[in-house]
Amino acid sequence: MAHKTDLAAQYVKKFPSISKSSIAAKLFNDHPAIYKDQEDARTFVRSATGSLGTTKNGKKVLQENIIVHTPDLPPSISKQRIFVDLPISSNNILWMSDIHLPNHDIDAINLATKYGKEKKINCIVLGGDILDNTPFTSHDSPPPSADDVRDWFEYAEILFSHLRTLFPKAHIVWIEGNHDNWYVRYLMKKAPVLFNDEYYRLPQRLNLKKYNIDFYDQNIILRAGKLHMAYGHTIVRGFMAPVNAARGVFMRAKSSMMIGHVHTTSNHSETTIKEEPISCWSVGCLCTLAPDYDPHNTKHNLGFAHILVEKDGSFAVDNKRIINNKIH
Repeated sequence: MAHKTDLAAQYVKKFPSISKSSIAAKLFNDHPAIYKDQEDARTFVRSATGSLGTTKNGKKVLQENIIVHTPDLPPSISKQRIFVDLPISSNNILWMSDIHLPNHDIDAINLATKYGKEKKINCIVLGGDILDNTPFTSHDSPPPSADDVRDWFEYAEILFSHLRTLFPKAHIVWIEGNHDNWYVRYLMKKAPVLFNDEYYRLPQRLNLKKYNIDFYDQNIILRAGKLHMAYGHTIVRGFMAPVNAARGVFMRAKSSMMIGHVHTTSNHSETTIKEEPISCWSVGCLCTLAPDYDPHNTKHNLGFAHILVEKDGSFAVDNKRIINNKIH
């Protein structure tokens, strides 16, 4: 019996892309003295792929806790939504997003980091668009000079070094924003030969390991207890974005969430039928309020956020505005 099982497992491993019936036919044809017939061979093939049922309380059920391999179907490249949980120790968080180097607002950044020092934060979430990446932009812009890319990446390293000096022990996380992602898209379209070379990816290009900064691409959702955090351009985007960005987040996520991207401070809260609160926030930016691609937008404001997370996952958010160089 063990010999039948072992042979079937070998054939399943050897021929992963053909159907169970075809594997069984070949198995019986190659070993007619071992298997009674093709159906007998198919039984052991099904067992090897985890699709053979067992009997439980008189009923036939699928085996539990077994990954079922189905070579009858084409392989899938589908992706699941990815959540990344901050460690429990990262419970006093400073959110800073939309810095847009080199279009950053120095005074606003200094106010945010000073506040973080006063509150003794132990985690910084760089919530996207840390770079402006004009050389790789999707917007119309003048051709970059020969030094722009080098200089602007150097600005990023200066910022990271500054943050690490101010907060030497803090956990620092960077969620990729759409402006950050322009660099990857540029490599894909204009320099595909470099795209798969990790040396040219942002974490390597900007020496994030040196500054002990974790980098996550734009598709992940970061969680601090029960609060979800994402950059936001895949949640609230386009010219049809809602007036209250936080309400737009609520309508899409149906869960407590914080985003950047919209350069606007907003909040929206509702309560479920079980009297469970759900709150969503969009956070202001730390860059110019009149970028070249959107010079007359009067909804933008400077800001950052402070998040405290309890052991049970509950949290408190203080979504700050900066007006006339003062925190409100």
